[in-house]
Amino acid sequence: MDKFGEFLEYLKENDIKKAVITRKENITYFLERYPPNFSILIFDSNHDKVTLQVSKLDFEMSKDYKNKNLDIELYENFENTFKGCIGLEDTLPIKFLKFVEKYTIISKKIDEMREIKSKAEIQNIKTAAKISDEAIEFGTNYAFENDCVTENQVAAEIEYFMKEKGSIRPSFDTIAISNKKTRLPHGMPSKDIVKNILLMDIGALYEGYCSDITRTVILNENIQKYSEVYDVVKSAKLEAEKNLKAGISVKELDLVARDHMGEFKEYFIHSLGHGVGVEVHESPTISSKIKEDIILKEGMVITIEPGIYTDDFGVRIEDLYLVKKNGFEKLSNAKILKY
Repeated sequence: MDKFGEFLEYLKENDIKKAVITRKENITYFLERYPPNFSILIFDSNHDKVTLQVSKLDFEMSKDYKNKNLDIELYENFENTFKGCIGLEDTLPIKFLKFVEKYTIISKKIDEMREIKSKAEIQNIKTAAKISDEAIEFGTNYAFENDCVTENQVAAEIEYFMKEKGSIRPSFDTIAISNKKTRLPHGMPSKDIVKNILLMDIGALYEGYCSDITRTVILNENIQKYSEVYDVVKSAKLEAEKNLKAGISVKELDLVARDHMGEFKEYFIHSLGHGVGVEVHESPTISSKIKEDIILKEGMVITIEPGIYTDDFGVRIEDLYLVKKNGFEKLSNAKILKY
């Protein structure tokens, strides 16, 4: 059964005759490609019908989306769109509730469906990962080959490179930070000159699907200062990989990496990883601190990204993985270079 069929069956089972999807990421998920700029997806379980509503501006291009399971319709007004609707996302702007008499939240079902990737989704993620692989290797070489380059320049060159390779846009704001700023997990690039150590966390967006990869490289000759921390992070990542397969719990996987860090684990201040798909951060969260434990399933796509952040600098290494029955397939394959 395809995604449309599975969701229509869910609506029937819960006596939801009409559901309206407005969140772009969810529309991307059902279409398995990036949707027109103005898009509304309507599920009619009474007639087993799915309709994509678009504006006049996008109507011509949207004809390419039409298939035997999907009709294309010109949007008229929100009152008509929501008429008779019961199923809504929990992210729906409150301004639309005036068009609905009663509603049932359907987001949990969509989130559950999104956890397991189809063949088409996996291929899109693989393409996005290939783009970011090449881009982060390009960014590394760019930083080594150019003196007095700024963090902003590295970030901009990486984003331009990904665009050239087919990325719609970055899957999140590109991180390219150096020196003491690397101790900030979400530090943002600036006009600061790149020096000493460089952390790049980047992602491409291909057909609405994300990649996510991080590399940290040592740029100066004072390798010893950074080397021990770097090696601990790399080793913790490899330890997590040894245990990664369908059936392991996210809490256990997180603790495997965290405990492997020994005295450095207090400096590992975020979760081990997260799901990736139409959003760069989606379910499941790979963490030992979540309330409800989650068991990894075959077909999930996740990151593993241990990091250590001292008072002087930080190191993070991140890759993308497809969970399999007896292991995993590594989807990001850029070289891991210490220096």
